[in-house]
Amino acid sequence: MKACHLLFREHRALASTALPSAAHADETPALRPRTVAAYAATAGPTVILGLPFSVYLPPYIAEGGVISVALVGLLFSLTTIWDGVVDPLIGTMVDRVRTGLGAHRRWMLLAIIPLALLLLALVTVGDQLPFVALFLMMIFFYSSYSLYEVAQLSWGSALVRSPADSALLYGMRDWFAKIALILAFAAPAAAQLLIPGVSLQGRIMAYASLFLLMVPIALFAIRLVPPRAIIAEPGIGWRQEIRASLSFPPLMLLFGVQFLNSFAFGSLTSLFVFFAAAVLDLDGQSAVLLFASFIGGALASPVWTFLARRFGKPPMMMAMGLLISGLLVTTLVQEPRGLAQAMGFSLILGTGFVGLLFTYSMLADLIPQDAARCGRGRSAFLFALLNLMQKFGVAAAIAVSYLALDLVGFDPKNGTAAARELHLIFALQPTVSWIVMVGLLLWMHRELARAS
Repeated sequence: MKACHLLFREHRALASTALPSAAHADETPALRPRTVAAYAATAGPTVILGLPFSVYLPPYIAEGGVISVALVGLLFSLTTIWDGVVDPLIGTMVDRVRTGLGAHRRWMLLAIIPLALLLLALVTVGDQLPFVALFLMMIFFYSSYSLYEVAQLSWGSALVRSPADSALLYGMRDWFAKIALILAFAAPAAAQLLIPGVSLQGRIMAYASLFLLMVPIALFAIRLVPPRAIIAEPGIGWRQEIRASLSFPPLMLLFGVQFLNSFAFGSLTSLFVFFAAAVLDLDGQSAVLLFASFIGGALASPVWTFLARRFGKPPMMMAMGLLISGLLVTTLVQEPRGLAQAMGFSLILGTGFVGLLFTYSMLADLIPQDAARCGRGRSAFLFALLNLMQKFGVAAAIAVSYLALDLVGFDPKNGTAAARELHLIFALQPTVSWIVMVGLLLWMHRELARAS
């Protein structure tokens, strides 16, 4: 505890000097509450199309019967590979093409039109399309998604002038995202209650209808966010930029932190339904428990934002990882019993689903120093890489989780036979990932202190 106290005190002393975003305090106007609220609201369209869409879209396509279940898995694997190639190119395009004042806004408006049209096509005829047509539609859909999100995240980094600003801006973005996720998961459930026997397509259309609500909100909010210029500078050349990035430990460590946090999150979400059924014996309530975890995240997000501004982001992200790791390990000794305890467990578990709050704001703090090293601004490119680490982390977690289940002989149809093994994987796999993440954050903190 004494070491943690010293770490927090030391980081608070460094908050205005060690993190490079503070260097631009005199160049960027202070954040206003209206700007923070409007910026958070611009995230709505991509937030709605995130995790819930990944939950509902694969079974919806498979249910159509036009392509086999195996090809559905291949389809989503190929789109992930496509993201790995295209996301950095999208980031480079935002940084270097169609620049000037208001460029972020123009890119977002350009992306939202095809995003809306492709979503409409996917939820109406997506289950009837052949593999090639569906694949082409998916890559254009996810490319539009990435363009909107990367431009939005990059815009945020141009709005902040201090580490406290970045924590507030991305913290409120995360809070808005959690509320949107709650609505996104509630919409299909409401459709089932109001329309008995509603099809899977009906449920996914109820969910997609929230996108139509978020779009006008985002379009209105975009007008309220102050424009910032993107200036395309020659820089030092891409080979030198690679060397500059690799020789900038805080940036490389942040990418590792993002991967490990996403791996832990992906491990929990991919195993949660099995855990609820085989360990908690609450198969019929798994959706309710997952919903409770997002409520926990929505309740915790403003608290973590306040703590990050007060004590610094690396220490608070360490605290988050250790808190949830301790909760998971505790369940190995005392399992939650009954629906009430399971709901409490899920609520607390959800308080650890706020990692993006820390990683996005930490990257915003590092961007000015990266620009000084490379001779040009690369904010969109760096956010694209950070998002790529998130996607790879979740994909790796799903692959490792299912491989581990196969190795221990877990059968979803008879989960109780290997319930203990499942519980160990569910608790220890994300815990190990978060512990390694804490090590990287300590290293990152040391590098930032040395730079000051």
